[in-house]
Amino acid sequence: MFRQALREVLARQADLEVVADVGSVAEAIQYVAVFAIDVAIVDVVLPETRGVALVRHLRATQPACKVLALSGVEEPTQMAEMLRAGASGFALKSQPVGEILEALRSVIGGSRVVPAASREQIDSLLDSPDAWPLERLTRREREIFDLLVAGYANKDIATTLSISTRTVETHRLRLMSKLDARSLTDLFQLALRHGLID
Repeated sequence: MFRQALREVLARQADLEVVADVGSVAEAIQYVAVFAIDVAIVDVVLPETRGVALVRHLRATQPACKVLALSGVEEPTQMAEMLRAGASGFALKSQPVGEILEALRSVIGGSRVVPAASREQIDSLLDSPDAWPLERLTRREREIFDLLVAGYANKDIATTLSISTRTVETHRLRLMSKLDARSLTDLFQLALRHGLID
């Protein structure tokens, strides 16, 4: 509903043209494989994966494409992670539509824009290499981390990712070692600190 409403607002802007409106990462990847776009609005929370993965894909496949990240929650760690992945700015769904449009135009113009209340904290996170332990993980380890903190058991992760339970266990041991975690509780606490779970 939010996406549809935002599309209608964007379509009424004389200086903007909506060329695609997709509801999944797979659709987005298919579209950008064929068409070049100037700017993308990417939600932090997506059905199949996290928005940060799509931002990285966009930046790798279409370096000229600017990205405005969008979220329903003002969580500085998530905002900083999206910016580190290559987003040019961040807006909140709770902001007035005029402010979202202003943020979009700022991003198109080459400026970095974030909610004023979180700016100082975001800058601090961006400047601190110790704030990003999850970046030590490989893509597969990160997938398994996300599923673990979502409550999946090893067997369920194996089924979801179409790999063996033994492979899951090996990745789990490696990611726990990289994150200096001794238990699943440590992983949950890390995910909480980074705003990945409520």
